[in-house]
Amino acid sequence: MVELRCKSCGAPIDVTGLDADAPFVTCQYCGTSQQRIDAQKYMDDMMTQIKSWLSSAMPLGMGVEGGENVDPVARHSIFTNDVRPRIESELETYRFSNMSLLGNTLITVPFNTTAVCNTDHSPNKVFELNAKAKSVAPLAVTDEDKDLISQTSAITQSYALALNNVKLLSEVKDGRWGIMATNFRESANALKDAPQYALACERYNALAEVADGFAMFMQGNITDAQSHISAGRDMLTALKDKVFSDPQMSIMYMGIEQEINVSNIVLDIAGFVSTMGGDPMQTMNIVKDVINAKPAQNPRWSFLTGNQNRFNEIFAEISRAISAKNSGQIPIAAGQGDILVPFWEVDLRYTFVTGKLWSKKSVEVKEDLLICADFIMDPDCLVNPSSALTDVFRNRPESSIMDSIKGEETRISGGTGIGRIQDSVQMGSAAGKRIVLPLSTKAEAEKVCVDFLAQVSRTHSKFKLSQPQVQRIIYVPCTASNGKLVLPKDFGNMVPDHLARMTQNSVFII
Repeated sequence: MVELRCKSCGAPIDVTGLDADAPFVTCQYCGTSQQRIDAQKYMDDMMTQIKSWLSSAMPLGMGVEGGENVDPVARHSIFTNDVRPRIESELETYRFSNMSLLGNTLITVPFNTTAVCNTDHSPNKVFELNAKAKSVAPLAVTDEDKDLISQTSAITQSYALALNNVKLLSEVKDGRWGIMATNFRESANALKDAPQYALACERYNALAEVADGFAMFMQGNITDAQSHISAGRDMLTALKDKVFSDPQMSIMYMGIEQEINVSNIVLDIAGFVSTMGGDPMQTMNIVKDVINAKPAQNPRWSFLTGNQNRFNEIFAEISRAISAKNSGQIPIAAGQGDILVPFWEVDLRYTFVTGKLWSKKSVEVKEDLLICADFIMDPDCLVNPSSALTDVFRNRPESSIMDSIKGEETRISGGTGIGRIQDSVQMGSAAGKRIVLPLSTKAEAEKVCVDFLAQVSRTHSKFKLSQPQVQRIIYVPCTASNGKLVLPKDFGNMVPDHLARMTQNSVFII
């Protein structure tokens, strides 16, 4: 047994090198700091529970102390009839939940949080079974008995530490990646005594490398971070195909695949930080702000906004924008203004029906749209897509009743001003300008556009078919007045409602 145990997770606390009368101790497995007296009290309480469990498990008058001197046949009988059923009952529950946990992704992008899975188990209870198994080890006589103790110790140790990591993934805690690396590594060491978990052992060692890299990344040590993350990613890649050869461990495949994706995302972000030059921590603050800028929650959008791969595209665009403040260039519309606002450029072709009877015909129209590149942060845009973009159908051209009857209408939209903006776009420098960061992906822009056109079809009876093409992000020069962004006059009354609601303080500007 150990001297102290963490009151938060139940793990043994390493007091090596710690002053014997130091009033506070910190758990290396969950990061909780606590008074030494509390850790000692928790240890005493655990010992009391284990003694109670032993008393109920052992025949009257028998004890574990000096068990090696008891007749081996008697020891085996006690272990088989009284101890084994109790251990196996608890262990089976943890074994099943542990396998379910291994089916999940066990890392996330730094600065981010995630809920891995729901479990009713606390690491305290799992560590308690670990201690129980070790306490009855002297009663194990046969290889089968010893194997049960060994398996119980390995599985409970690994599972308890994994539960600590699950909790750490759900909260932003200073130094959490270093703690998680320790837990992954200790989990792997524990599973060395459980051959059937050999692939899980490999996975934990790989994740320990990745977590070490994440810890370095958070400290701004980008070069070493890239080295460790790459090494862990490569280990996971080699492991991914192995799991199919093991029916029990094949449950890990999807989790490993996502962990490879997360590793690649962070490597791309690390590359973004390193190419920006200057103070890496300043760039890291931009990364932190972007990752913490959670998209609006909507079940119909979660398949896009919940995909962490979206950060690859977003940071690639942000990298281009930041580079344009130095030596690079980005597509900028003509106009005055020191604030560059990003929009997705859309080439829209649609048809509508005009005329009556023999004059009835279908007309094809080419129109231009602009979608706010940060619309994904506004929950109203996900419900009312017209508020995310320039609603060109708001400006229906005037036409006579006779034009409608004769089939002489040429369009049911009016986006001439938007067309002028798009026609004026040229590659240019953003030096001396402030840039609003784009926070949406092309796929998200395509969805809001499709949702908008579906909305149009319900309210405009003449509107029929459409084929929108989301092209690229362009930047429109704007000014600020009373904290509000002021767009060029060419927008007319088509200023997206999203931007009308926004202020300088509610957008990300660099």
